[in-house]
Amino acid sequence: MVDLFSGAGGISLGFERPETLNGLADLGYSDIGFDSDPFETVLAVEKDDYTAETFGKNFDAEVIEGDIREIDSFAAYSDADVVVGGPPCQGFSNLNSVKTAELEDERNKLWRQYMRAVEDIDPDVFLIENVPRFLKSQEGARTVQIAEDLGYTTVVDTLWAHEYGVPQKRKRSFILGSKLGVPFFPQELDEEVRTVRDAIGDLPDEPTEENWHVSRKHVTELSKNRMEEVPKGGNRFDIPEDLLPDCWKNKDRGGTDLFGRLWWDRPSVTIRTEFYKPEKGRYLHPEANRSITVREGARLQTFPDDFEFAGPRTRVAPQIGNALPPKLAYHLAEAIKLHLEGKESTIDPDAGTEHDVFTKSFRIGNREQAQLSSF
Repeated sequence: MVDLFSGAGGISLGFERPETLNGLADLGYSDIGFDSDPFETVLAVEKDDYTAETFGKNFDAEVIEGDIREIDSFAAYSDADVVVGGPPCQGFSNLNSVKTAELEDERNKLWRQYMRAVEDIDPDVFLIENVPRFLKSQEGARTVQIAEDLGYTTVVDTLWAHEYGVPQKRKRSFILGSKLGVPFFPQELDEEVRTVRDAIGDLPDEPTEENWHVSRKHVTELSKNRMEEVPKGGNRFDIPEDLLPDCWKNKDRGGTDLFGRLWWDRPSVTIRTEFYKPEKGRYLHPEANRSITVREGARLQTFPDDFEFAGPRTRVAPQIGNALPPKLAYHLAEAIKLHLEGKESTIDPDAGTEHDVFTKSFRIGNREQAQLSSF
């Protein structure tokens, strides 16, 4: 497997070492893993220095720290069966608002660099992970068109992480391409939704300053006073006016997650790159007067406690927030493994998509996987 725009390694962890999630917190993970070791990451490409170092600490792959556009060719990795990755998601143009002919610099865009690597490597399967808006963009449509021109059958889908055992409501879109037939995505799990309590309830309310159980430093007295005013499940609207910044005083609508507390009995909101800042979203601890710690953010993203991160707190948090949760990656890996072993799906004729170039296949769940073990 080749992991492009690898980040800290959320995808690779779910594919290569999912068994490390077993026993994490009180999430009830106990039977995660494969009977063999079907996936091995041979190359990761990551531009950020600390993030690349994190990947190198956790995997035995070759790690190229640098801009993918400076890699002349990926042909040396043509033995790879699978290419995965999440090209950075800034600046997508709206679907149909920009004609393909007007995308003059598409070869310099990072999604196009991903497809250049796919063309060089020619894997059996590729997987692109991105924000939901990618499937409403001209760039998403062009990605599918390029893949089809390269001989891939492509399907798309949008998955919610909490429907796959992740204690977080996180919505991501995917493009899956195959030269082996019609690929498919995993079906949602028929299990209870995991909650914030399941993920972080065993951690001390007072950060220990060990193993990344550290919260934001240099919190002002004003911020502390604001936190004290936010009740369970509350947000900035519970703060007295004399403690509010001017920009909030004049904004009496929207932003209900700002300075909000997480709920113990629900999944968290999406863990983003600055989850240690409560003014950025619902990132206050459910009870303690502080933002969630780096370790708590990692738990909500399903990174195991022994996963090693490199860099200072403000550089580690983005590594966590940018990652695909390894638990969700594991279920994608299950589906891709079955497909590599011979299982195909069929196209769902009733699935609505944003554009006629996009198609969806039927998802296949765990029960069917057990019946298909002979493939």
